[in-house]
Amino acid sequence: MKLKTSLFNRGIFIQNVRQVGWISLGYLLCLLFSLPLQLLMAYTRDNEYHQFIPPKSLWEVSIEFQVLMTFTFPVLFAIFLFRYMQVKLSSDFTHSLPIKREQLYNQHILFGLLGLITPVLITSVSLLILGQFLPYNELLSFSSVFNWTMFSLLFAVFVFLAGVFVGMLSGMSILQAALTYILFVFPVGITMLFYSNLEFYLFGFSATYYINQKFENIIPFIRISQLEQNPLTTIEIVVYLLLSASFYLCALLAYKKRPTETATQAIAFAALRPVFKYGVTFCTMLVGGLYFGSVQGGMGWTIFGYITAALLGYYLATMILEKTWRVLAKWKGYLGFLIVVTILGVSFQLDAFGFEKRIPNIEEIQGVHFGDSIYQILDQDRFYHYYDGERMEEYIEPKYHYNQSGTIKSILSLHEQIIKEKNQLKKTASQTDSVAFRYHLKNGKELVRHYQIPMHAYQKHYREIVESPEYKQNQFPILEVDDITSLKRITINSYRTGQQVRIIDPQELAEFHQLLKADISNQTTEEMLDELYWWSQIEYEFEQNKYLHLTWKKSYTQIEDWLDKKDLLSQARVTAADLSHAYIIKNDPNRNMYDFIYENRLEDTLDEREDVIKISDPAELQELLNQSGGNHTDDYIIGFYLSSNSYPEFESISREHLPNSIINKLP
Repeated sequence: MKLKTSLFNRGIFIQNVRQVGWISLGYLLCLLFSLPLQLLMAYTRDNEYHQFIPPKSLWEVSIEFQVLMTFTFPVLFAIFLFRYMQVKLSSDFTHSLPIKREQLYNQHILFGLLGLITPVLITSVSLLILGQFLPYNELLSFSSVFNWTMFSLLFAVFVFLAGVFVGMLSGMSILQAALTYILFVFPVGITMLFYSNLEFYLFGFSATYYINQKFENIIPFIRISQLEQNPLTTIEIVVYLLLSASFYLCALLAYKKRPTETATQAIAFAALRPVFKYGVTFCTMLVGGLYFGSVQGGMGWTIFGYITAALLGYYLATMILEKTWRVLAKWKGYLGFLIVVTILGVSFQLDAFGFEKRIPNIEEIQGVHFGDSIYQILDQDRFYHYYDGERMEEYIEPKYHYNQSGTIKSILSLHEQIIKEKNQLKKTASQTDSVAFRYHLKNGKELVRHYQIPMHAYQKHYREIVESPEYKQNQFPILEVDDITSLKRITINSYRTGQQVRIIDPQELAEFHQLLKADISNQTTEEMLDELYWWSQIEYEFEQNKYLHLTWKKSYTQIEDWLDKKDLLSQARVTAADLSHAYIIKNDPNRNMYDFIYENRLEDTLDEREDVIKISDPAELQELLNQSGGNHTDDYIIGFYLSSNSYPEFESISREHLPNSIINKLP
């Protein structure tokens, strides 16, 4: 009788049913509404006008509502089952009963688990019964329902035990709920904030690279929303089970040690209060520094953001702990915090850890990803477009991985030069070009760096890279296409005029292909790196839905001559004949072109301004088309007017590329 009493107390069970039974009932009703009822409604309204295509997974049915339920009802159970701990009178009364805390804790946990498991199992049975009547054999099969049941229970138990664990550390129900949800995003959030702030201090550090490593999969409510397409792996299941067990054990230990008088206190354990205070201070400091550093730029504004946000976070956390706003006298803790983070910031600024100068020896390198964007080196695999699970198209994409020792040596030389000129590059307010490195070392490790640099200052080093055969073959996969027997057509799309040229004759396909390869192979470094706008988009379409896209650069003169001889040039790209006129205005003092256009409303006022010149001569218009580029801070802005459009298309041009006949007209 004594053993039975220690494991189960009828009075506590009845009290739990009365006080929190409504949560289980609400959970059941919501589950029935979001799954069986939704499927039944979809089936009854299925007709020729509203055809219902059943999904392949139950997670695709009302997924948003399922996520909301999974992270709401378990938290409610965790709050209301242990609500007595947060109220002083009920805490004193309950803990005065002749029941050990361990038995009391386990009985509440078992009731909570029962209250969560029962609705899920009832819903599962109803889905299996519904599957006997609805023609959704795959969706309502036993394996599909079993899969949904197991994952639903896994997340519900995980969230519930996490909420219980947080509740043992807090003496306020509202704070318990807030901290539970913060717990789910904190590891990812603090990591992303820290990485983002490191970019202000470490030359070459790329927060984008680390943030892009699918950190969002660690956040439970994001991970559960992905189950319809990406089920949990065995490792993930084990991790969630271990975390659930850890929450259970840690909460039990905390409950045994928790003082009764900490009810209504924000943090129940005195040792954790500084952790809470300075944790909030540190997080708000990172947010403030990131905001002002990104929006305003400059180290001055960044430091201002750190100081003010940390001050706000410190006093907010102190007010929560003290339960009063009269905390201005507690400034010494804030001062100590500033001293510690200042030492940390200075150590990063001085590169005390050797991050900025670290560069691998060529003997250590197995291969390297190199490109002008961090996203290029992140995407190693060719991508596909899917529809209904079937691969529809495969695009032949440029590659950014280099293995040949000569190319690697040239890339390493560029990297070394950038590091040598670190101080000069740091002083530059802004750079329009960037370069990214990702070294794959023979020991299995990787080294990633990303820099903002002026491309023109490194032409010598770039020449060694871009004129290498490996670089051209990687960046222009068309050079590796020798057999074109499967080539169906080549389409040239003029993005400005909307016209296109289609080449389907086998002989013409071969001629165009060889001339295009020759144009690409003969490019100089200056032509490959120029900032001139391209003419048109060229698309190769092979059999079996295989495509290759590339741009027609203005330096590709052989295909231009070939199209001109075929009388197809005017259809393949914009020419002076497509323009009615153009206006030129000085971009003073070499600001961002689009900022200048927006502030001066050039799209509406070009023809009214006195500081513009109008160009109507076809030869001059063609010369402007040939030389206009994409450097948004060039000396002059050109507004091209197509004959078929009254709205100008803006491009830029440097003074050195303007014809003398136009320079003489400039004001």
